[in-house]
Amino acid sequence: MSEREVLDSLDSPDTIPISIIPQPRNAHHSDGDWEVRSDDGEGGDRPPAGGGRRRRREAAARPGMGRAVVMLPPVAATLAAGAYRLGGQQVREDESATWWAAHLSWTDLGRLLDNTDVVLAPYYVLMHLWVSLVGGSATMLRLPSVLAMAATAGLVALLGRRMFDAPTGLVAGLVFAVLPVTTRYAQEARPFALAALSVVAGALLLYRALDHEEADRWGGYAFGMLLTGMFHPVAAAVVVAYLLITLATERQRTGAWFAVTLVPVAPLFAVLMLARGQNHQDPQGGSDVHALLRLPQDLLGSQHVALALGGLALLGLLFGRRNGVPLLVWAVLPPLAVFGLRSYGNLFTPSYFVFTVPALALLAATGACGLARVLPGKARGVPTRQVLLGMVAAIGVAVVSLPVFPDLRTDPQPGRPDYEAAAAWLRHEAKAGDGVVYGGELDKVMRATAYQWRDFGRVPAQVYVTLSPQRDGTYTGRPCSAPVVCTKGVGRIWLVTNTPRTPFAGMTQDEGKFLQTDYAAGGSKDFTGGLRVTLFNRVPEKAKNPAKG
Repeated sequence: MSEREVLDSLDSPDTIPISIIPQPRNAHHSDGDWEVRSDDGEGGDRPPAGGGRRRRREAAARPGMGRAVVMLPPVAATLAAGAYRLGGQQVREDESATWWAAHLSWTDLGRLLDNTDVVLAPYYVLMHLWVSLVGGSATMLRLPSVLAMAATAGLVALLGRRMFDAPTGLVAGLVFAVLPVTTRYAQEARPFALAALSVVAGALLLYRALDHEEADRWGGYAFGMLLTGMFHPVAAAVVVAYLLITLATERQRTGAWFAVTLVPVAPLFAVLMLARGQNHQDPQGGSDVHALLRLPQDLLGSQHVALALGGLALLGLLFGRRNGVPLLVWAVLPPLAVFGLRSYGNLFTPSYFVFTVPALALLAATGACGLARVLPGKARGVPTRQVLLGMVAAIGVAVVSLPVFPDLRTDPQPGRPDYEAAAAWLRHEAKAGDGVVYGGELDKVMRATAYQWRDFGRVPAQVYVTLSPQRDGTYTGRPCSAPVVCTKGVGRIWLVTNTPRTPFAGMTQDEGKFLQTDYAAGGSKDFTGGLRVTLFNRVPEKAKNPAKG
């Protein structure tokens, strides 16, 4: 080929003489529609070092499994698992907080965020817009989480394709799709699925910036980092993994990474400062070492799932080499950091670490596909072996996960209060003029009951609330300072509590004492999950002389 022909071919968008381009150390060889990696453990689809224009040309010249082929199976599997019986379970206590914030007026939502959960403001605003369009049924409340988790599965596949190779990406997406934790939080109207989506998207946007020399590519990464912290502050801990990705990919651009990463820090820091002193929902995890040791099984669904995924992930750390280290940090550092800082504010609860699961799925896929590369056989058959062994691993994880899924489908879930049954029974038993008070964890029991009564025209009035929760900017409203006045003319009061052993917990001392002295407990009914409804009738002599109560 003459020199002129070579120069002409370099300018052609369709052809490029691969043979004359110096091949990078991590060059890949094609095998039909699959990509065959070299054995050094480096990323499969990462363009080689050099000018941005040449990188894109060389990447386009290498045949391989297309993005759609890699990401669509995990997306479809996650959608199918997440959409199955999506509205079959009643709205849980934490989900009722989402509904509460979403159904408020913009003014009342502003009051709420001024007092509590300002760190979840973007999610609540998003859900407010969503609920105003489609309503607040259990299915509609959870649909954004299903869509976010399905998108996360697809992006996990693309991230695996970028970090390692196409077969690894496909397997990683499928492993993520079959995990119980994926379905569990795809069917929960809370921000955890969106936080996972933003973390994975942030990693892909970081690679996009590192793979191109243009400065404007960093904007997407900065925005993704901002969303990561805004959907859930704990997820911002992934920034350390992002730093390691930068060091492993383009070390000379670490300075640019630091400069860009500082951009979203200011608004995130401002939000965290606003959140100081606010009331927040209590995390459901523990604070001792046993809580840390139980985290893998609590998060992933069972000890067997944790062992299966953990074994593959350890193998993946061996085969993943320098690309495996950022994934390890992504999966392990956030829980350890939050646990270590629990004395400053206990945020240690399994649901807060859903965003670490994609890293575990990527390591697990790397382990299975890495093992396939070292098995005997011709080099051209490596991609096929990767997919076959990877599918076996994904099916194995799915089989181990099967015993967990029945508990995810039961209503109510084991240990959770049956607010739907309690609200329906109380509405049937209550009479006109009756009042209702709440005990135990007031914010949870009041929100959950309010959700179940959202479509009922006549419900008992809250006699121990002098300023409504909407106007008060809280979940519970302003308590009554003079129970004798607040209950004037109310002959029967229903007590709904989720702490039956201490039914008056959560009330003020005056409220609890008044209910026990001026009213006499009648019949009560217990419901699943430690929920109790008790009828209190006013003592006749107290009704004649209420001021002496």
